[in-house]
Amino acid sequence: MKAITIKQPWASLIVHGIKDIENRTWSCPKKYLGQRLLIHSSGKPLNYDNFYDSILTNEQLLALPENYDRKDFSFCTGSIIGSVEIIDCVQNHPSIWAEKGVYNWVLANPILYENPIKDVKGKLSFWDYPGIKEVKIECPECGSIEIAVEDYTTAPFPTYLHRCNKCEHVIIESEWKEVKQK
Repeated sequence: MKAITIKQPWASLIVHGIKDIENRTWSCPKKYLGQRLLIHSSGKPLNYDNFYDSILTNEQLLALPENYDRKDFSFCTGSIIGSVEIIDCVQNHPSIWAEKGVYNWVLANPILYENPIKDVKGKLSFWDYPGIKEVKIECPECGSIEIAVEDYTTAPFPTYLHRCNKCEHVIIESEWKEVKQK
């Protein structure tokens, strides 16, 4: 599965569903639009003593959840910490996370891994991480075709879960009807 390396704390803000834009100087290739992408936190975080007060705008600070404790926020580095879908690539997106004059990758449906995949060395651009399989499944509730990856839970028993993007039905692994790719 494809992965991309992002510096902390940006990577964590993405997988926690707080940051909905990834800013890049290059356009996201069209073949990745609509695809789920692993988020790898780089080995070195941004080097700012007081990141939140010196880098984030007031609007971005206000967008953080009320119960958000900066000290408890996980800054796991050198790990695959979750995944997200890239749904669009534009310039000058209205999101508070979008930088002007660069490409804004619009992100959706983030997943934070309960147990990050540690000690993974990142790379520039998109790169392949072979440890996670992506499958296409049919939602038993509405029939839409979904891409399920790693919505993994350990409670009460290890199983894979996926929430349908159309009807929001939670599909457990035993219900997965895998769609064969042609």
